[in-house]
Amino acid sequence: MQLLCFRAARARVDCLFAVVVFCLFGICSAGAATRPRVRAVKVDRPPVIDGVLDDACWQSCARITGFRESQFGREPSERTEVMLCRDESNLYVAFVCYDSQPALIRATQTQINSSISNDDYVGVLIDPEHAFLTHYHFEVNAIGTQYHSVPEGAPANITWRGDWQAAAKITDLGWQAEMAIPFAGLRYPAGQRTFSIQFRRYIPRLDERSTWPFAGAVMDQTKFADLVDLELPPQAAKPVLMPYFLSSSHRGSSTGRIGFDYKREMPNHVVFLATCNPDFSDVQDAVASVSYSYTEQYLPERRPFFQEGSSLFPDSTVFYSRRIGEIDWGLKAFGKLGPHTLAVVDALNWGKENHLAAAYAYDPNPDLSVSLWASLSRVSAQSTAQPRLSTCVAPGFVKRWRSAAGRTSFSVRRYDSFNSDGAPSGYSIHTSLSRDSAPRHFDYALSWLATSGDFYVRDGYTPIVGVRGCALGIGYHDRPQAGRFIYWRTDVNAARYWSEDGGVHHDSVSVSLDCDTRNEWSFGATLKSGSWLGLADFTAAGRVEWLERHLYGCGSLVYVIGKRSGRRYREVDFSQSLRPLGKLTISIGSEWAKLGSPGVPETKLLLTLLANYEVAPDAVIGLWLVGRGSDKNVCITYKRTARSGSDVYFIYGYPNSQRTEHRIAVKVVVPVAFF
Repeated sequence: MQLLCFRAARARVDCLFAVVVFCLFGICSAGAATRPRVRAVKVDRPPVIDGVLDDACWQSCARITGFRESQFGREPSERTEVMLCRDESNLYVAFVCYDSQPALIRATQTQINSSISNDDYVGVLIDPEHAFLTHYHFEVNAIGTQYHSVPEGAPANITWRGDWQAAAKITDLGWQAEMAIPFAGLRYPAGQRTFSIQFRRYIPRLDERSTWPFAGAVMDQTKFADLVDLELPPQAAKPVLMPYFLSSSHRGSSTGRIGFDYKREMPNHVVFLATCNPDFSDVQDAVASVSYSYTEQYLPERRPFFQEGSSLFPDSTVFYSRRIGEIDWGLKAFGKLGPHTLAVVDALNWGKENHLAAAYAYDPNPDLSVSLWASLSRVSAQSTAQPRLSTCVAPGFVKRWRSAAGRTSFSVRRYDSFNSDGAPSGYSIHTSLSRDSAPRHFDYALSWLATSGDFYVRDGYTPIVGVRGCALGIGYHDRPQAGRFIYWRTDVNAARYWSEDGGVHHDSVSVSLDCDTRNEWSFGATLKSGSWLGLADFTAAGRVEWLERHLYGCGSLVYVIGKRSGRRYREVDFSQSLRPLGKLTISIGSEWAKLGSPGVPETKLLLTLLANYEVAPDAVIGLWLVGRGSDKNVCITYKRTARSGSDVYFIYGYPNSQRTEHRIAVKVVVPVAFF
């Protein structure tokens, strides 16, 4: 009887899905926001990018003022001014950052494209498509260290992702910065004359971010300014070839390996990628936690081929690329053509496996997206993996509503799996309604899930099948302008899921409180109670962090006590980053977890240590150590990543081995741009 009810619920959701999609297609336009307009002065003689704003071109530029604190739109603590100019090839941006206490300006990161989020920095967000969906991010800290993010993601190699220039200088009045952003590094449609743009500044000692224009506490890209009257060069195809050569000696034998990556950006800004014999073994992988989990842990993908363009591809239910091991070839294409987005990837291991995933999305406006996702995995008849063919198809949509206090999103997606060789085929339905809110407003997340017991996608990540149920979370937060605390948040969450036979599979209720102080301490506490397959589950957790807005010196300690699966449970997590010498940085992490009787107690220990010594701005010696129980793995690297030219690596060991391997390798990557 319960099974019939489960299937009836599935049929009702199918009907609801069709009705809602039909209704939402009638909502075809988003209200046009009133946006400020700004122009970049065209100059014949561009500025020298040195952080000194004495160039003649800056004297003819109007100054953009009126920055607002990003949470409440208040007057910021310190004044910021921006100037813009351009020539045929670049957009130039200058920042003047006044600071009443210049001695407290913080800038410690020196490695390009490493996080500068704990430094004083300025940034430019650019949406060259003027579609209000994605943006490029260009940032520089107060000593000129650059950070750059691309909407669909890209590897760190500068030739591959595109170069740009920036410089900064600390002065008696604060600090100032200059940027030169090549139009060739942006993807925009033919005939484009308007970009969306926003400028921002962050002061870590105050934990204050200010922006122009103000786009709300929950960033609303439709409120960015319009950068108008641009005269942009036509887009051209931009092919880049990046071959690598690897020589290694391991266990008395020497081997060589070659491969390449190839990228071609077409004038319509569709990107084609190919990889041949990629070296995945030397990519440092994420380390799985020893924290007790009832299901398989989700880990992020770090291999560059799968990272690039990943935001356009299906979610992990359809395509979890970590299921794919070594490959011989990989092909990928992705891009936007007006309101249409298409992404396809194919990873092949000749004669053994083929993994294909594709996504199509139609975005008629920034607040509606209708999409279709699919994946296909095929293994050879000789493979022990069954079924030989596993496929998933997943249509869905997302609808958003914006207001001054936040953004509400409603999404529905249905996943259907199809498998050969008599393997079961099933379905999963995910529905969610959520709201991200500004401070002093409630936010919430309500979700409903139904997954049949026969749902299986070989290349997907579905930790639990054969359940249906819902989860609700409500939160409230504030950023007080005065007092001891700079931020606090409280959350209440509840969830209950039933098995197909009608019994409770698992449920939980939790309450949490987090707060940050002005002197950079952070505290948190969580109480959680529930059950899993009838076994009691109760934990109390406490957290403390120190120097949380410092790149070096920050650390954290977490202690968890209670019951998991009806057994006594304790966990201690510790992390600390240090800079004992000017060019030596160390990050230490440890996790200890113990699950008590009945039965044999289980104790797990994880230790990680990452040490980097900066030989030069583009050269680093690194030590990576992972200890898990009695197993220890040590990997030592020397990496020189030139701004232009070849990248060179000397490697001892493997970064992801269970135990240390006495292997020595030299790897050279030679990027070649044909434009």
